[in-house]
Amino acid sequence: MVIPQSWDDWLKGRMFYEKLVDPVEVSVKARSVPLTILVEPPQAGFAHACTVDDIVQLLQLIPVAHFEKTKLIVLRQPKRKERILSSVWGRLVYWSDIGKHSGPAIYLEARNLSRPRKWGKSLTPDWARELDRLREDGHEITSDKRNHLISSTLDSVRSTQLYRTLPHEVGHYVDYLRSVEYPSRENVDKWLRLNDLYHGKPEQEREAFAHRYADEFRQRETDRGFLPFDRILDADRIRQQGLEPEWFGEN
Repeated sequence: MVIPQSWDDWLKGRMFYEKLVDPVEVSVKARSVPLTILVEPPQAGFAHACTVDDIVQLLQLIPVAHFEKTKLIVLRQPKRKERILSSVWGRLVYWSDIGKHSGPAIYLEARNLSRPRKWGKSLTPDWARELDRLREDGHEITSDKRNHLISSTLDSVRSTQLYRTLPHEVGHYVDYLRSVEYPSRENVDKWLRLNDLYHGKPEQEREAFAHRYADEFRQRETDRGFLPFDRILDADRIRQQGLEPEWFGEN
């Protein structure tokens, strides 16, 4: 089983996560930085755990220099094969093209809360630590003979995506800025060399940086009293943005 890709997509270098169905574009600002948030309507049984206003509030706590180039955030609905073969809470794409929008983008994926996720019992140390993080986020972890079963609520998914995934992906781009963009100083040859070196780093090394960035951010803002904060869900405002409250789990 593979994630389908058309010949046209292959020729254009378009990835599956860039193919959105009827996304709604919302223009917002975080710390004076203009952002575009594309919201794909979720399928039945799915919901976006983070509202647009949640995301803006979170970004207000992050230094402008760390996210000002990442001006596109996508709330997307993963398709069935994608959920099986490439299930993620979110991802950073260093350059994404979606219609008229292009540039670095952060994606957060809608979740189906009625179906527990299954992880095999044999976990690497990194995956075991991730299971502990999910438990700390409020997900219920149970086990049977073969699998760990991860049951989620809207609140636990929001905690994971808003307080860990989003700053984690920002952390990836901070790593990229410090490793490639800043030292190259618009020198194309140097940029090409540093870009190759950066993407040649072991994945574990890049993940360690992003985890550390997210952990330090979360601890700092918790100590300052800014995290956690209540879910920001104003049904009237959501409708004014061209969205539907039901997309965010509001009945």
